[in-house]
Amino acid sequence: MNVRLAALGLATSLAFPAAALAQAAPPAFIVVPHIGATAGAGPGASFSGTVGVKAGQKILITGEFGQLMNILPSSVDEQIEVEAALVANSLGGKHSSSSTANATYGMVGLRYRMRDVSGAQTFMELGGGMAHVKSDVSVQMRGSETLQGDISNLVSVPFTAATPETKPMFKIGGGIVLGVTRTLAVEMGCRYQRIFASESAINMVNIFGGMRVGF
Repeated sequence: MNVRLAALGLATSLAFPAAALAQAAPPAFIVVPHIGATAGAGPGASFSGTVGVKAGQKILITGEFGQLMNILPSSVDEQIEVEAALVANSLGGKHSSSSTANATYGMVGLRYRMRDVSGAQTFMELGGGMAHVKSDVSVQMRGSETLQGDISNLVSVPFTAATPETKPMFKIGGGIVLGVTRTLAVEMGCRYQRIFASESAINMVNIFGGMRVGF
């Protein structure tokens, strides 16, 4: 009996801090550096920083600034490969090519705190802003009697011709917050993002995580 009571007391003492952290009122201000990965366009990487201001018991107004790496749509990559092959063939040579697109962005949004599950907070978020998109194409040719080396300037498709450009973007997703202390927590989430680029919209899923500091 004493062993059972001791075990029960230990379990209660371990569970109480997690429950208390989950049920605690959200901080008035948060700062979160994030790192993540993208799929759908890419695969690539994401680096961002988020600040949030409490606007209600369950609502945060957020601002996010970051960078998305290697997010060229696969359809655009295929267009570049075809165009490079056509140029190389017309010059009597063979080619190799590589292409990429990156974006820097800023967004504002809302985050809504949902139910707590097993000591973890869950949330949904949505937001919108602007993204500055750049693309880069590198094409090398060999085997031609008339031209060798870099022919990147001869290869262009509508997407690369339109960049650099600044276009609207939005996000929608959710995640969980695992409390570590009263002011520190681990965030993990997943969201859908879309950049409305002129010639081909960039659609991606972004899986991210970071350490949140609350004030």
